[in-house]
Amino acid sequence: MAYQKLLVAYDGSEQSVRALKTGMTMALGWNASLEVLHVYDIPVMIVGEAMIPPPVENSVAMVEEAEHWAAEARSIIAAEPGIQAEVTVLQGDPGKQILETAAEKEIDLIIIGSRGLSGLKELFVGSVSHYVIQNSKVPLHVVK
Repeated sequence: MAYQKLLVAYDGSEQSVRALKTGMTMALGWNASLEVLHVYDIPVMIVGEAMIPPPVENSVAMVEEAEHWAAEARSIIAAEPGIQAEVTVLQGDPGKQILETAAEKEIDLIIIGSRGLSGLKELFVGSVSHYVIQNSKVPLHVVK
């Protein structure tokens, strides 16, 4: 089956680099559009009924890191002639943002790495890829 609208979730991890390259190959082969999405999450601490945002410098650092990963994705894409892709950076819960973007843009196939850069969070909360796999209404291609 040839898909026409592909979405690659990208976080700079080794698996997401492979997912991006897989998405690029699929987009070329199927003459499909390619969306690349990086989502960063600024954690908010909740104490009782109060929400405490992180210090401004932490938020700025997270935004800068997100832009770094987007620039890296653009660089990988630019190295392959014939690939045209839109790279987007969003803030929020990564799994939810991936699925919302897929629905909004009527994506046919989500391409995601099996593991990302979430580190210890993955042990306690569950990985982004696991969330997407469990909740997606769109076909998935998981890259190891």
